[in-house]
Amino acid sequence: MAINPVSTAAQSGITNEANVASVVTDVPAAATNTEQTIVASEAAVYEKSDQTAANTKATYTKDTATLSEITKQVEAKLASLRATVENLFSTQSVKKGEAQGLSYDQIMEKYDGKLKEFYQNLEVDEKTRLTAQQEVSEDGFWGVKQTSERAIEYAKALSGGDPSKIELIKGAIEDGYKAAEKAWGGELPEICQQTQAATLKGLDDWANEANQSEQTA
Repeated sequence: MAINPVSTAAQSGITNEANVASVVTDVPAAATNTEQTIVASEAAVYEKSDQTAANTKATYTKDTATLSEITKQVEAKLASLRATVENLFSTQSVKKGEAQGLSYDQIMEKYDGKLKEFYQNLEVDEKTRLTAQQEVSEDGFWGVKQTSERAIEYAKALSGGDPSKIELIKGAIEDGYKAAEKAWGGELPEICQQTQAATLKGLDDWANEANQSEQTA
């Protein structure tokens, strides 16, 4: 039985957080991980440089606590995913009489540009298939809702809630999805496209809220 899973590069949230970090903050992006995702809660830390000065410029502080929590959750999920792919690939290789004990990273490198073909031909047992379906369901960790929400909260936490960085963030997200599509070897699965659209819409909503706040201030 074969399963056509979500491209982890695209469905992990902002896809390439290192790129996002380089455009939304002046500090180095070394602390970010390219496959991190995101969960919500008090992402932006906003401070006034001087509450008494009428022409004071606002400053934005990166929320490292939220970013750390996001990293832990995603790394745990990704570790499980990597182990599953390695096990399925190894089992399938043994059935074919091949002695290929490739790691997840080696598999991704070997099939770079043709991951769609790899996953379509990967034999998946029923238990794994059902687990994967739950993960990408409407309420699943890799589903459209949770993934897009994490991506938005990640962007807010990384930028410190600075709305002036939104367009740069959107550009980084679009570049990340293009890179994922190239690695996938064709058009990404529909769920990835839906996640990208939901994430960009959420960022637009954030921009609109920021504009309204400025107008009413």
